[in-house]
Amino acid sequence: MEFKGEGALKEVMIENIAEGKTYSKKIDGTFIFIGYEANTDFLHNKAVKLNERKEILVDVNMQTNLKGVFAAGDALNKKYRQITTAVADGTIAALSALEYIHSK
Repeated sequence: MEFKGEGALKEVMIENIAEGKTYSKKIDGTFIFIGYEANTDFLHNKAVKLNERKEILVDVNMQTNLKGVFAAGDALNKKYRQITTAVADGTIAALSALEYIHSK
């Protein structure tokens, strides 16, 4: 893949590996996704529940299966992984943690 443009993105060259061909596409923006693997090895053999993809399981308040333990961001079991969703997760987790602390 090659990005082209002077001062701004104008075009991308995309290689179709299966066909062995390269295509040009005029564009003015892109999101790059290179794959995903949750970085949760530090939770291996811990009490926090993970799914089969090693993603952290949380409820709508970002609380894990452990009371008072919250998680946020791309390591969660969720559909979309963008900086905007991670920021939203962090806000929910922080406010939920604060609420939890005040209840004690």
